[in-house]
Order: sequence, then structure tokens, then C-alpha cells
Amino acid sequence: MNENNKIKHYIKDNELDLEKIINEYSSYTATIVNNMANARLNNEDKEEIISEVFFILWKNKDKLDYNKKMSSYIAGIARNVVKEYLRKKQIHFDISDYENSLYSYDSVEFLNDNIEEIKKIEKKLETIKEIDKKVFTDFYYSSKSIKDIAKEQKISEFSVKQRLYRIRNKIKKEVKYYE
Repeated sequence: MNENNKIKHYIKDNELDLEKIINEYSSYTATIVNNMANARLNNEDKEEIISEVFFILWKNKDKLDYNKKMSSYIAGIARNVVKEYLRKKQIHFDISDYENSLYSYDSVEFLNDNIEEIKKIEKKLETIKEIDKKVFTDFYYSSKSIKDIAKEQKISEFSVKQRLYRIRNKIKKEVKYYE
């Protein structure tokens, strides 16, 4: 795991360097929000969600595991904030987009409580083919659609679905599965 992606890389004078995090992860967060919200939200709503993600991260800074990847926390928080925002706006999303999620992030506390399972997932991801890892992270961490992943990887949508299925099964063998 790259040391520069870990949360401890973003600690300055014993405090979380939120400005550095925002500078480095704004576009990543925007990508997740755009992939999940599609055209259901306007740009103002998306900007509000992105701000909320960083606020929640800062608010829960004392609960973060400094050896975890920042992108894992950002992705989890972003997914939850988008889902909650859509719920509040009463914009219904297609449940089939999420029915195969390996795990869902209900809060930073969820991440904190299940850090061992997340570590096992990341460890397992280090042992699989690079294309499988890319497909998995694009789908679960970046919330990209199967169609977009297929296009980027120049493989069929069926192949993407098949890879996700196989990866989930490999991970389920080692990690407690939450539904």
C-alpha cells in the first residue's frame, strides 16, 4: 500500500490537514458523487454533498485509523452522503445499482468498527490480477457503472459482471459478509 495514501500522510502538527485533503481528493469525491447521482442532482446539490463529505471527515477525525487509506474513508462517506441526500430529496435510485454491494458505509463509525474486515479486503485485493483490482475498485470505491468500466477496460459488460462476481466470492471466503 502506498504510504502517501494513508491518513497519517495527512497529519500536520498532530492535526488533520484538511486543506491538503480537499486539494487532493476534491476531484475524486466529485467523481463518486457524479457517478452515483447521475443527472438526478444539479451542480449546486453536488457541490453541497462534496462539502459535506469533507465536513464529516473533519468532524470524525479522532475516529480515523491513521494506517488506513484516505480514499477508503472518502469513498464510504461520499456514498452515504449521496444516498442520504437522495433520500431527503425523495429521489429514488434503482436498488439494483446497490444490491450486490460488498458492504455499505452507514457512517464513519461503521468503518471504524469493521476496520479488520476492510483490511482483509484490501489484503485480498493485493493478491488478485491488476485488471480485477481495477474493476473492483472502480465499481465499489468510485461507484462507476458496469457500462463505464467495460468501456474503460475495453471488455464486455458481461466480463465486468463476471469479474465482480468472482472477486466477491474470493473475498467472502476470507471476510465476514454484511448484507
